[in-house]
Amino acid sequence: MTVKQTPLYQVIANDIEHLIKSNNFNYNNPICTEKSLCEKYQVSRITAKHAITKLENRGILYRKRGLGSFVANPVIQNVLGRTFALVIPFSTTQGGIFRAIENANQIFSNLGHQLTIHIGQAQASENTELLENLFNQNIDGVVYYPWGSDLPEKILNTFREREKPVVILDKTNKHPEFHSVVCDNYQGGYMLTEHLLSYGHTKICYLSRFKPEELSSIGERYRGYKDCLLASKNAEPKFVHWDAVGKGQESYYMLQHLVNTLRKEEYTAILCENDEVAFNVYMCCQNLGYRIPEDMNITGFDNIEWATTGSAQITTIDQNFGLIGEAITAALLDEEYKPRNQTVPVQLIPRTSTGKAVKNT
Repeated sequence: MTVKQTPLYQVIANDIEHLIKSNNFNYNNPICTEKSLCEKYQVSRITAKHAITKLENRGILYRKRGLGSFVANPVIQNVLGRTFALVIPFSTTQGGIFRAIENANQIFSNLGHQLTIHIGQAQASENTELLENLFNQNIDGVVYYPWGSDLPEKILNTFREREKPVVILDKTNKHPEFHSVVCDNYQGGYMLTEHLLSYGHTKICYLSRFKPEELSSIGERYRGYKDCLLASKNAEPKFVHWDAVGKGQESYYMLQHLVNTLRKEEYTAILCENDEVAFNVYMCCQNLGYRIPEDMNITGFDNIEWATTGSAQITTIDQNFGLIGEAITAALLDEEYKPRNQTVPVQLIPRTSTGKAVKNT
């Protein structure tokens, strides 16, 4: 029987914890540096950094640029803390990404740092003044959630020129000077489509309030759906735009009309933009007398409360919001700040809103 060895980074982290528990350290002096750990344990810098990051994420250590890692003192943590800003261009109660923000905020809080939340505008150009004010307030770094594909590059580059990290959240980033954290939207769209194809569905449409070119996350999910259908050679993609933004109650009747039309066109499955839209489609089906999943299959995206509200049990894609939160904090606290695009894997969550295609007799 093979005994699984403890990873080297965990061995180092365990040793540092033991040193702290034995009280053999000084709050005013660094307990370690990446270089000292490399020399002591004969490991790579990546391994040493991984060990330190693990302890930072648990609130045990914090770093001082150019000096090393110190033991977090509960008494003075708030004095040593840094302030980071999150700029999000819509209500933070919307969308599952807020769970990642909550997780990041908890990690920062444990480390004595704080994450402030600021509501911006949909257009990138309209957020310049807000970001300039944050820069003048000496914010230590910024997480920017863009609504579309455009970024207020000039002011974000000003942060980078002052060695303040910039993280682009939940959107595909084409700017190598900025770090980005995004879930695998493409794979999520592909997995949902593959799931429906495995049940024998061939008439599957994609329904969204936003067109693929308007939001990169929607574009990636739609691309995954389309590629999967084309690879199957048994189905053709169809995009349905639910023009709901700003239309109030009228939008629900529009959606009901769309669902009814799709059913009459013999579509048996709808991939929805997210769980909120999927729930609305679910309610429309119930009001129209369509059975789920016998008459219509429905899928969402995000795995938030909309997917399991009331009688709805909607098949969806789970984003690892905990990992997204960790990735945000790791990028902001990285001493060397090496920008990269970080894609967080997703998981299919099957529920009763999907099932085998029923053949019409």
